[in-house]
Amino acid sequence: MEKKTQELITIFQAMTALHERFNDKALQKQEAVKKGDIPGLEKVMKEESALIQQLRKLETTRQHAVKTWMEEKGLVKEDITMDALLQFFPEEERKELQHWQQRLVMEIKKLKEQNELNQQLIEESLRFVNISLETVQPQQQFGNYHRPSGKTGEDDDLGSGTRPLFDSKA
Repeated sequence: MEKKTQELITIFQAMTALHERFNDKALQKQEAVKKGDIPGLEKVMKEESALIQQLRKLETTRQHAVKTWMEEKGLVKEDITMDALLQFFPEEERKELQHWQQRLVMEIKKLKEQNELNQQLIEESLRFVNISLETVQPQQQFGNYHRPSGKTGEDDDLGSGTRPLFDSKA
């Protein structure tokens, strides 16, 4: 097997392994959200940041490897997809590359679905918190009651000392 081809396969394997770890982290986030474990959620997100950095490095390495391989083969194309490149590999190498490409796509799809579920859980949690806050906050009584003068019950002068509640002369 050609050295550059093996390098691409190794990169796809590493990217797949990283996405498997992302999927594990996504499940940990789900559990943290369900339990309301904010410190646990923060920890998982911090760990994800390190994985993101690793993925960026791998993606840069992958792009460089593909560019170098294309230059060696005399192919000059921009924004070429892996599917388009596969036709230039011998059958055995193509099959292995396709295998790892499919595994990577499967892991990415799984991660996307889990992240969508986590987002729904977080939105549900926020709705619950908002409803809880609304029930705990004191409600303003008669907030929409207005006296004929246009003043609300809170705006009138009763008890303010400017107008007595009872007329003592009566």
